[in-house]
Amino acid sequence: MPEYTATREDHIASISRLFAWSSAGLLMIFLAFVLVDSLPLQLLNPAWQLRFTNRMTNTSILALLGFLLLHLAVFIEPANALLRARLATVRQWAIVASFAFLLLVPLQGAATWGILSQARGSQTVQRNALDERVTRMRQAIEAATSPSDLQARFSRLQGARPQLPAAALSLPLGELKRTLLDELQKTETRASSRIGGPAPADVWSLGQGVVKVTVASVGFATAFAAGSQRKGHSLTLLEQLIRRLEILSGRRPNRRRRSP
Repeated sequence: MPEYTATREDHIASISRLFAWSSAGLLMIFLAFVLVDSLPLQLLNPAWQLRFTNRMTNTSILALLGFLLLHLAVFIEPANALLRARLATVRQWAIVASFAFLLLVPLQGAATWGILSQARGSQTVQRNALDERVTRMRQAIEAATSPSDLQARFSRLQGARPQLPAAALSLPLGELKRTLLDELQKTETRASSRIGGPAPADVWSLGQGVVKVTVASVGFATAFAAGSQRKGHSLTLLEQLIRRLEILSGRRPNRRRRSP
């Protein structure tokens, strides 16, 4: 029985199928990373939004490679009707992907602003709580008529209740009040210095994230737009955009050269 010898066409079809299956595999891996890592959904949580935008830009290279491999598979085997149909569908979905990447830019900006707003809000809450605590202690000290009365007023305060040492109870009331008010002022200053907004390193990191996601999102959007195509159109989405910009700028659009 003669051995089967693969023809050149068989090799071409085999390589084309390899690229096509590799494309599908990369797209599946990309979707798995994005979908699984995004659970549970917390759409209104700025921290979740930051993780989502970073995850998208960090893993979208897999989707882009899969997109390119499918184009290469059809280029190698243009007579394969199944691959051509799959490519046409994927190129239509690439339009959605292009706009989705552009939407990552405002989402990253909103998430960054939300993180900073939360930090400022937490700072305001802590400062208000400190001011209220200090005010109540100062009022208790100023209104006390005796060391024992002062201790009784301290015991009625909410939260941690300061205790006067036994030696303080024997001090004259005026001296005791001055000492406690001075110590309260120092304590307030130390506590206030520890209540700060976002650290400069954190702000710098958030700024870097905005720049990185913005550049990556625009880059991925452009790449997918260069390969996306609406049904019944001969131009890609990027080519249509460039042509419209040329018309708006008053330049004559460059027409494609037709092959003889």
